[in-house]
Amino acid sequence: MVVNLAAVAFSNLHLFAAWLFEEGQVGWDPISLWKQMGILAKVVVIILFIMSGWSIGVMIDRWMAFNAARNQSRSFAPAVAGALREGKIDEAIKVAERNKKSHLAKVVTAGWNSRRTRTARARSLARRSKLPSALWSAPKRSCTPN
Repeated sequence: MVVNLAAVAFSNLHLFAAWLFEEGQVGWDPISLWKQMGILAKVVVIILFIMSGWSIGVMIDRWMAFNAARNQSRSFAPAVAGALREGKIDEAIKVAERNKKSHLAKVVTAGWNSRRTRTARARSLARRSKLPSALWSAPKRSCTPN
């Protein structure tokens, strides 16, 4: 079976080659390819070029953003370390606010804000606990039917 298929394929190989080269020489340069394309292929190529340009623009933008963040993080770390060593937390917060692009500054600022929020909640609960419990606690509900 396989031998018969191979014999048929090889016997008709000259017909396939004649059909393949019937149109003449195919140019592989961009201008020849463009001339041989149909309208749909040209639209696809134009869309692909636009998307490629957009992709390159995004790559350049991300490179610039990450480069700026890296540079700010490298300058942020020693400045904050010095301020914290001296116990100047307010100065460290100001340094973090000046370095908005730094990923390190964003993480440190989020930690400080979380600590402030937690401290404020604790103070609020301490103030509430001095009041009678009937003023600030929710009424207890029973799960049993009446």
